Formats: sequence, structure tokens, C-alpha cells
Amino acid sequence: MPQFRRVLAAEIVSNFGSMLTRLVIPWIATLMLVATPLQMGVLAAADVAAGAAGALLIGALVDRMSTRRVMIAADLVRAALLALLALAAWRGLVTMPLLILIATASGLASMAFELARSAWIAQNINSETLASRNAQLAAAGNLTEAVSFGIGGWIYQALGAALSLAVDALSYLVSAACLARVGDAAASDRRAKPRVTLRALVDETRAGIETLSGEPTLRGLACVHLVVAVGMSLAGTSYMIYVARDLALDPGVLGMIFAVGGIGSALGAAFARRIGRRIGSRRAVVFGLAVAAAGAILIPLASAPALAAVVLLVGHQLIGDAGYVLHEIHDRTLRQSIAPADQLARVDAAIRTLGQIATLAGALEQLSPAYHGVATVALDHPRVRQAAGL
Repeated sequence: MPQFRRVLAAEIVSNFGSMLTRLVIPWIATLMLVATPLQMGVLAAADVAAGAAGALLIGALVDRMSTRRVMIAADLVRAALLALLALAAWRGLVTMPLLILIATASGLASMAFELARSAWIAQNINSETLASRNAQLAAAGNLTEAVSFGIGGWIYQALGAALSLAVDALSYLVSAACLARVGDAAASDRRAKPRVTLRALVDETRAGIETLSGEPTLRGLACVHLVVAVGMSLAGTSYMIYVARDLALDPGVLGMIFAVGGIGSALGAAFARRIGRRIGSRRAVVFGLAVAAAGAILIPLASAPALAAVVLLVGHQLIGDAGYVLHEIHDRTLRQSIAPADQLARVDAAIRTLGQIATLAGALEQLSPAYHGVATVALDHPRVRQAAGL
């Protein structure tokens, strides 16, 4: 399907830009501005907080508009934001407030893009191939994430902050160009919508929340999404300390372990359609979570000797990531299949908002004095100090 291939190409390019942004902005804060731990925590929470605060209204707007135009507008906004930051970096005018502002605005634009893309897929892909297309999007996202993380450091090292941001901005322009010729089957249905007012958006947002709370499967997916987001957010605050301090694994070894996660994600995406056909999307969601949980159990089991710990952590990356991606693909497919066509973005936004709030809670945990104390101990570990050149 040529239309889907263009959306897939845009997803690959824009996801590369998103991952590069996640690397370059923290590096600017760390290397150029010598940010404090508190400043880094605020920066890390900025885009998540923006998504949690704005997702519901953005979802209502997306349901009113052409999803293709929303995706293109989001790409252009992100390109403009990063071009502005690149200019500021080139002129030596970057400040922490500017970084936080850019991260916040970029987070809102990324949320709009993701909601519009998910709605476009649901409205323009037939139900028989929906899970397959979602699997292709997930595989493309995992591939570009691995590539961008792999070469992002080299890009920054070779080009510097300003040119790295310029490359990032260019990726969003390429994504917008890929979407320029994409059709939107549901665009004509939105022309009858009443004029946009805050009251209308609030009413439409409320309707989406009522749909979510009134449909048992959607309500269950929302609860699962909240619990998973809480668990992943809490684990994320301690995982790196555990593997770097308690297990004392070298950064090079850890990098190789993390790279295996891309293989696990690819396996989950590759088998998602086959598993969905055999047991159905509902059971595939549960099965994927069970596999992800089985992989997560391997983390606390990873203790001395070092080789056994490495094997268990590699097993977690393979099994856990495969299960999570399998769950994510069928979770997305169910949302797209069950939500009313005119409320796709609003229902999706309501579920995402719960996840963003949970993730934000985990990010705020990093700002607590207790976390800073643990982080200081971790940084004082000889292996960590040696890896950092201290």
C-alpha cells in the first residue's frame, strides 16, 4: 500500500529525529551548561509533563482535523524548534530555560504526531491487516531507535551541538515531505464539526473520557497501561544504579547488553501478527505482558558471578523486550479497533495521559533527596568513576 509506505517512511525518519533529540538536548545541558542534577531532572520531566497536561485537548483537536495535516504540522513545528535551538547553540545563547521550553514544546508536538498517526492507521487500514501494520511500525521504530542511539554520539562528537540539531531538524522536514502526498480517508467527515472553542474542546474531551470509561475493554487497557507505566517508571530510576553499582558491570559490557534489547523488540514485532491470529489480540496483550514479566524477573536474579549476571541481563533484554513489544502492538490494535472512528485520538489521548502521569511520577521521584543520595553513592563507585574519567 503506497499510502502506508509513506507513513512508515515518515515514522522511520521522525523517530530518528525524536531519538536524536533525546540524546542531544541532555548532552547540551550536561556538557555546555554543566547542569545540576535538579536541572537535569526538570529537563527530563519537561516533555512528559507537557504530554500529561496537553494530551486530552490535543486529542480533541486531532479528531477535528485531517490527521495527515496534523502530522505534517507537528513535524514542521519540531523542525522549527530545533532550528531555533541550533541557532542559539551556534551563537552561544543556549540557557536551561530555553532547553526546558524547547523540550516542552517538542513534547506537545510529538504527542500530536503520535495521536494523529495512530488515528490515521485506524481510519485508513482495513481491520484484517491492522495488527500487521502496527507490527511494521513497531519494528521500524525499534530499528531507528537502535540506529539513532548507536550513531547519535558520533554525530554530536563530529558535528557539535549546533550542526547535530540542524541534522535533527532536517529529519523532521524529510518526514513532512514523506507525508505530503498521503491521503486521509476521514478528512471530509470532519468538515461538519462546529467552530473550535475551549468549551467545545472540553465537551469533546469529556465525551472521549466517557467512551473510555464506559467500554470494558478500553477501560481494562487503560488500567493495564497505567500499571505498566508506573512499574517501568519506578524501575527506570534504579536499573542503571543496580547494574553499574551493585553488579559493577563495565559501561562497554552494559552497552552490548542494551543493544540486545533491539533484537528482542524485533522478535516481538516479527511474531506479533502470527500470535494475534492464533489467540486473538486480547489474549495476545495478556500473553505479551506475561512474557515481559518473565523477562523482568531475571533482573533481580542477576547477581554474582559476573558472567551469570550478564547472561541473565541479556535474557531480560531478549525476553522482556519481545514481550513488551508484542503487548504494545496488540494493545494499540485493540484501541484502534474498538474506539469510535470520530473519537480515536481522544480515547488514545486519555489512555496516554494516564501513562504520562505515571511516568511523570517516576521522573519526579528522581528529584527527591533520597534519589540524589543514592545517585551520589553510585557515582562514587570506583568502576563508575573510572568509566567517567574521574
